[in-house]
Amino acid sequence: MRIVVTVSDQAWGGKHRYMFDIAAGLQQLGHEVVVVAESGGRMASRCRAAGMPCLESPPFAQQPDAAAEVVRTALSSAPAGVLIATGRHDMAVVHTAAPVGESASPVVVFRHSAFELEQDGPARALLDRADLVFATSREQLERQFPADPRAEVLMSGVSQYWRERTAAVDRGAASERLGVAPDAFVFAVLARLSWEKGVDRVLRAFAALGPDAEDPVLVVAGDGEEADAIARLAGELGVADRVRLLGHVDDAGVADVIVAADAVVLASTVAETGPLVLKEAMAAGRAVVASRIGGIGEFVTDGESGLLVGDDDELVSAMRALTLDASLVARLGKRAQAVIEEGHLLERRVRHLGDRLSVLAIRALPLHDVLGELSFDEVRCRPEAASGLVFVPHTSQLTELDSRTFDVVAAAVGDADPRAVATLGDTDARATAELLYDMGALSHAGLRKAVSGSGW
Repeated sequence: MRIVVTVSDQAWGGKHRYMFDIAAGLQQLGHEVVVVAESGGRMASRCRAAGMPCLESPPFAQQPDAAAEVVRTALSSAPAGVLIATGRHDMAVVHTAAPVGESASPVVVFRHSAFELEQDGPARALLDRADLVFATSREQLERQFPADPRAEVLMSGVSQYWRERTAAVDRGAASERLGVAPDAFVFAVLARLSWEKGVDRVLRAFAALGPDAEDPVLVVAGDGEEADAIARLAGELGVADRVRLLGHVDDAGVADVIVAADAVVLASTVAETGPLVLKEAMAAGRAVVASRIGGIGEFVTDGESGLLVGDDDELVSAMRALTLDASLVARLGKRAQAVIEEGHLLERRVRHLGDRLSVLAIRALPLHDVLGELSFDEVRCRPEAASGLVFVPHTSQLTELDSRTFDVVAAAVGDADPRAVATLGDTDARATAELLYDMGALSHAGLRKAVSGSGW
């Protein structure tokens, strides 16, 4: 299936890493994925480096008409597929560029932001016409999409690649590359340097730790409009000699920072949905300190898998507690790692998304083409007097079909050709195909390979 993913912004943050991972995962499941990203931005650069097909567009916010032409090119250069929009600026452009009507591609929207969309305008119009909407935390779903049947949660997840990459980094070598003493207690902040990330709060808390803290070090990785102000504040607080301001770092740099850290801190002042950097730190067995806000509490349990804080005093107390209690740091890190392994792996997220997109395709795209990409998976058919039974052993699913539908399905199974189901007529064929897919009788080969554990 062809999937076009649009990503706005020049920056690189958790949202962009998540959507790149999603696009790469869908590609590895066998889908044809094309990313539309801003020329000169880090998403486009990352796609090029990974060999992922990418059409570069002018900035979505500043040159929407020119960006719309690139989106139209992506949509018209191959048969219809699914269109995924991921930010308010590319959503606005997609609404302008993507056709509406029976021949239009189904639209999927990912919402990462704590801020709701404006109530009018093209981005809202695209959201209103979307077939499927993904929030990235339960809190966001309840706050922004109450009682919306199209909306569901798809949280971020940590990839096997990332878990293996951080596991391979030697902590002593990482500390040396960062210019940090191997025995120093290291706090790390990995975030865009903008007001809502609360990096200034962390700096002030770091400066307030006091003499018992034994001179910890703070490493800040990220860039943004607040970079100069953060540097000035470190000097004003008298801690510039113990603060490392790295600016933007690549994947290798992020891995170094996480591995060299004893604790990763995110003191956001707005309702974060599910910050990926916290999950990546937890996956590496690091203690985390984070704001008690938004969706963070959905994967960080205070006192068990991290420390959640409210005001600045609580932030200081949490950071101080970690510097004074090595066993607390170890216990939080161990439990944090288990939380990610148990419920926040990227591969599971991508498999679920692949399932949801396949169902969407069955409902909306040319059915003969969709069925041609699927195959039957261990299906048994048994005729009855006036009906027939279809059984899927690996899912233990059983259904009874009327005799006409059963005859078509049984013949399709016998010929190993799901496309024959399309001969039932559009409405009946789509309903039957979706039923068979939900049962596990029909599946995508790439998804089956992933579930079996024999591949990604």
